[in-house]
Amino acid sequence: MKLVRDPVHGYIELDERVLRLVSDPFFQRLRHVTQTGLAYMVYPGMTHKRFEHSLGTMYLAKEFSSFIKRNSEVDFLTTEMISLISIAGLLHDIGHMPFSHTFENVLATLRQVYGEEDIEQGKKTHVIMGEKIISEELSSVLEKEFSFVGVDPVKFIINVISGKYNTEEEKLASLLISSFIDSDRSDYLLRDSYFAGVDYGRFDIERLKRVMLYVDGNLAILKKATPIVEEFLLARMYMYENVYFHSVVGMYNAIATHGIAKLIRESIIEVPLQPKELLKLNEFNIMSELQKHGDEFYIGLMERKGFRRIKQDITEECINADEIRDEAMKESFETNGLIMYHDFFDVPYMEDLGEAIYIYDGKEIERFSSVSTMVRSMKELKKAIVAYHVKVKDRIDKLERMIKECK
Repeated sequence: MKLVRDPVHGYIELDERVLRLVSDPFFQRLRHVTQTGLAYMVYPGMTHKRFEHSLGTMYLAKEFSSFIKRNSEVDFLTTEMISLISIAGLLHDIGHMPFSHTFENVLATLRQVYGEEDIEQGKKTHVIMGEKIISEELSSVLEKEFSFVGVDPVKFIINVISGKYNTEEEKLASLLISSFIDSDRSDYLLRDSYFAGVDYGRFDIERLKRVMLYVDGNLAILKKATPIVEEFLLARMYMYENVYFHSVVGMYNAIATHGIAKLIRESIIEVPLQPKELLKLNEFNIMSELQKHGDEFYIGLMERKGFRRIKQDITEECINADEIRDEAMKESFETNGLIMYHDFFDVPYMEDLGEAIYIYDGKEIERFSSVSTMVRSMKELKKAIVAYHVKVKDRIDKLERMIKECK
């Protein structure tokens, strides 16, 4: 047994089975994958990595499962199954590329701006790579250490992190790893808030753990704890508004995006398509190549010099104006990324046919929107920015005018 001292959750225990996964090179590489992209350019403390977030997600998946077992009549939630669910939490981000979601923005930019085809897999790129790593590189360890649970551990974890569950066990595990209130979001809100030095993402995690249960195939919260759900959703919304969607954070993520896209377009680095290729690509060698070939992008990231943004963000109806986006994309292509369009989009909470937060009053469950007036007032968050290098400042007059005149 090893103990990891975590600034968010305290001591996290790693038994010998877990240690064999944590010690694997594919998991160790997460020590060098920045959790929040280039957010540290604005919030200097946000240099934390996917490694500790994965440990935190594992810890909370186990905690949530244990309290659900106590609060619910769920026969399949054995100690062994709880252990396997926690491993799904541990491995949920194992496929992340360098700079996390910023690299996925690179793939989108290569297609949308530069016309590269068959290169983007969207925001699920890390999930697809994660499935390959689990099935091709970690399967022997998983089968050796976790077959005692009574299910195929490789198939179970892949089904859970992909959201393509087939059994009740896989469904509950998937909800605990990825839903409106889950171990992933709970950890990153608390962790990102801590390292950003803000309180926006804080909520009563100890209370939340103790009011979770599983009813009629749904993850639910006791009705008396409705305020903690509202607190959680507000924490997430505030973190997106104030930290993740900070305009200057977006500018530096855009600089990194176009810098990395330049390296790929010039065949200096390649997009890793197989697990072993991913081991060879990290943030260090990307920055090293940018130093040699990235010119303005490297100086922008290392010395915080050269790039500016149009001070007026693109919001409300203007975000839907194709003319502004199309003009920015055209200028981006013609200047090889020295003019950049970066958009932000998130839906804090939206119920659909198969997904919602459920509230349980001891007799029946109901959707959260039926008991919370606050959540009914939440709306999608979206805006965009245009950034540019000073050497092409003479080319942004038209964009600046279009943004100013948009109503």
